[in-house]
Amino acid sequence: MNDHDSLQAATATVLAEIARTDAKAGTLLSTVSLPLAALVAVLPGRDLPGPVTGLVALGATGLIAAMLTVLAVVRPRLTTSTRGTFLHWANSTPEEITADLADRPNAAAHLGELSKIVTSKYRGLQLADDITTGALALLALALLGDVLL
Repeated sequence: MNDHDSLQAATATVLAEIARTDAKAGTLLSTVSLPLAALVAVLPGRDLPGPVTGLVALGATGLIAAMLTVLAVVRPRLTTSTRGTFLHWANSTPEEITADLADRPNAAAHLGELSKIVTSKYRGLQLADDITTGALALLALALLGDVLL
């Protein structure tokens, strides 16, 4: 396998990872929205003890924070204009695009940019998962408190 083939294979791998993070983000967004929807359906008009209300408020805030974090993960990144990317090509002439595609070092720069994107997405998913776990723990404590109080 030559260097060009290796770069193409690596780029395909990183693009697949980006697609995986977006799929995981969709799953996490759905997962986070279910308990939040349950809270909206069950809580109005209920008189909860003060500590339980506080735990529910913290848990709901955590779920909303997790949802916002997931949305940041899937938000398109339009800030880079590295050669070899569609953002660069959007402001290029056809001749510049052709020259850019023929220049193999651009493929390595493009791979680097894609790798930064996928790393950022995974970090965001980890954070959203951690926030969701904490929020659900608070809601479980609130449920336990409501049963015991």
